Amino acid sequence: MHDQTIKILEKQRQDLVVRVLKKHEEMEANRSFTERILASISELFLLMNDEFKIVQANREFLERTGVALDADHHLSLNDLFSAETADAIRQAFIKGEFIELEAYLKDGKGGVFPVKMRGSTHVNPDGLTLHMLICSDCSEFYGLMAQMQEGQKQLIHSSRLASLGEMAAGIGHELTQPLNAILLFARNCLKALEMPGDHTEMLRENLHIIIDRVNKASSIIATMRSFGRKVEEEKSPVDLNGIIRKILQFLESQLRLSEIALDLRLTPQVCEVLGVEVRLEQVFLNLVQNAIQAMGRVEKPKLTITSNLVQCLNLQTMQKEPYILVTVADNGEGIPEELQKKIFDPFFTTRVVGTGTGLGLSIVDRIVRSYSGHIDVESTEGKGACFAVYLPQYQEMSLVDPCEKKEG
Repeated sequence: MHDQTIKILEKQRQDLVVRVLKKHEEMEANRSFTERILASISELFLLMNDEFKIVQANREFLERTGVALDADHHLSLNDLFSAETADAIRQAFIKGEFIELEAYLKDGKGGVFPVKMRGSTHVNPDGLTLHMLICSDCSEFYGLMAQMQEGQKQLIHSSRLASLGEMAAGIGHELTQPLNAILLFARNCLKALEMPGDHTEMLRENLHIIIDRVNKASSIIATMRSFGRKVEEEKSPVDLNGIIRKILQFLESQLRLSEIALDLRLTPQVCEVLGVEVRLEQVFLNLVQNAIQAMGRVEKPKLTITSNLVQCLNLQTMQKEPYILVTVADNGEGIPEELQKKIFDPFFTTRVVGTGTGLGLSIVDRIVRSYSGHIDVESTEGKGACFAVYLPQYQEMSLVDPCEKKEG
C-alpha cells in the first residue's frame, strides 16, 4: 500500500513538472511572438501598467529616444514628457477619451521631437490593466511644413519684387520730376552767387524748394523699400484704410500716366484687422494693379475703391461677426464667366504668355483665407470687374481666452 502511494505521488509530480514545462514553453512562445510583433511595428510603442509605469517598449522606441528600460526601476510618463503632457495622457486614459494628442517626446539627450499619440486600455482575464501608447514621429512632417512655409514666404516676396518691376516706369517718372527740379534750382543758386547784388531771398526760396523735392524723392524711395522688404510673420492690428492710401500714393504716377480717374470711398470707421502688414499690402497691391492692367484699352478708365464694416458669417465659428469689406472695381475688359472660377488657381493667367506668372490672385486668395477671410468676384465681360475682400474686424476682446472670460 505504501509503495502504491509513492508511485501515485511520483506520477503526479512528473505530470506537474510536465505541465510547468509546457506552461513555460507557452509563455516563452508568447513572449517571443509578442517581441516579434513589437519589432514589426514601425511606430514607437509603449506598454504601461495601471500606475502608468513603462513595462515594455519596442525597439523603435528605444532606438529613437535613446532611453533604457530597467527591470528594477520602471520609467514613468514624466521621464518621457513634460509634466503637463504626462498629466494630459493620464487623464485621457482614465476618462477613456484618448483619441489623439500632439506633444513633444524627450529623446534622452536633452532634446525633444514632435509626436502624435494614440492610446487604448485593455484589461486581461485576470483583471490586469494595461495601457498601450503608440507614438508617430512627426519630425520629418514638421520639417517639410517649415520648408513649405518658407517657400510660400519666398514666393510672396518674389511676387512683390515682380510688382515693383512692373511699376519701374512709373517710379522712374516720379523720381525724375524732383531730381529735375533739384538740378534746376541748384543751377539758379550758382548763377545767383556769380551775379552782383543781394540774392539772399531768392537763394533761400530756391533752397527750400530743393529741400522739399529731396523729401519727395526720399518718400518715394522709402515707399519702395517698404514694398520690397521681407515678410514678417508677427501678427498685429493693421489699418486697411491706411494700407490702401499708402498703395495709392505709391501708384500715384502710374494712375496719372494711365489717365485713370480714382473714386475713393473709405469709411471713417476704424478698419483694423489682425494680420501682417506686408502680406495685406500684397493683397491690395495685386488687386489694384490687376484693375489698372484690365483698363489698358478703356477710353475713360475709372478705378473705384471702397471700405465698409459689415456683418458676415464666420465659417469657423458659424456666427455672424463684424467684418471689413474692401472692394476694388474697374470698368475694364471684365472676366468671362467660364474663367471666373479659375482665376484663383495657381499659374492661371489671362495675360499674354511671358508677361505674368499667374501667381498674383492665387497668393491673394491664400493670404486672405489665412486670416479667416474670403474673396468674391463679380464681373461682366466688357463692363469691368469688382473684387470684394472680407476680413474679420480686429477686436481686442477676441484675443481673450473664452475660459478666462467665463471665469471673470
